[in-house]
Amino acid sequence: MTAARDHIEWLLGDDAEKSPGAGKGWSVADAETAVSTRDNETASEFIPERYRKPLVHVIDGAMPDDFVDELGRWLYYHRAQFVRGGDTEGVQRFNYELCDLDRHAPELLTEFKRLLAERLTEGCEACGVDPQFELRYTECHATLYHHGSHFCWHDDAPGYDGEFVPSRRLTFCYYVHHEPKMFSGGELEFLDGTTVEPKNNRLVFFHPLQQHRVRAVECWSAHVLHGRWALMGWLHGDPPADYSPAALRGTPKGG
Repeated sequence: MTAARDHIEWLLGDDAEKSPGAGKGWSVADAETAVSTRDNETASEFIPERYRKPLVHVIDGAMPDDFVDELGRWLYYHRAQFVRGGDTEGVQRFNYELCDLDRHAPELLTEFKRLLAERLTEGCEACGVDPQFELRYTECHATLYHHGSHFCWHDDAPGYDGEFVPSRRLTFCYYVHHEPKMFSGGELEFLDGTTVEPKNNRLVFFHPLQQHRVRAVECWSAHVLHGRWALMGWLHGDPPADYSPAALRGTPKGG
């Protein structure tokens, strides 16, 4: 795992173009082996049956081409601001991220957030969320999954501090990457085996309490631009009165 982390840290610096071949001495098989036990334990009978079926909605060609180009340039020129995400050993999660994008690029996000608001009802209805809630704010982060990056099974109920965030009503993920695509893997996967391929200019909505994971990425190029880039986050609103982890996740083996 250290070899892959060191490689990507080099990519994110000023010497990206001088970096050696991606993942030298490292394979995606290593990443899959490292996380397989945790995957099997987490994706267990403790997940309520109603969150085993994918509540997901996919929109292709979501944004105008000029926005895609502008976002790609912005992410590349600000790559040095990304920090490594996940646990120390990179077992549960190994990626790079730039949090609270509103603080870094509010004007860039204006058009994107307008799209999310316009598609809110459509996404909610497809993902089993009451569309009548009032949208309070949009939380948005940028992520990079390069060679060996992954995120094991989890749901989006807890925040970064581990505390339950009941205002997260709908999860979104918007993919943007170089074309032609220079990586494989990185699919969003749900418990029943349904996968969503990361495609350039693809927007995905899904219910935040569903177990999901990001499969390991195999990048065919050392260049930082050739990874799996995305904007991800949550649409926040007031939760129902009975909104709680116990009520929505259910009890072990519960339906």
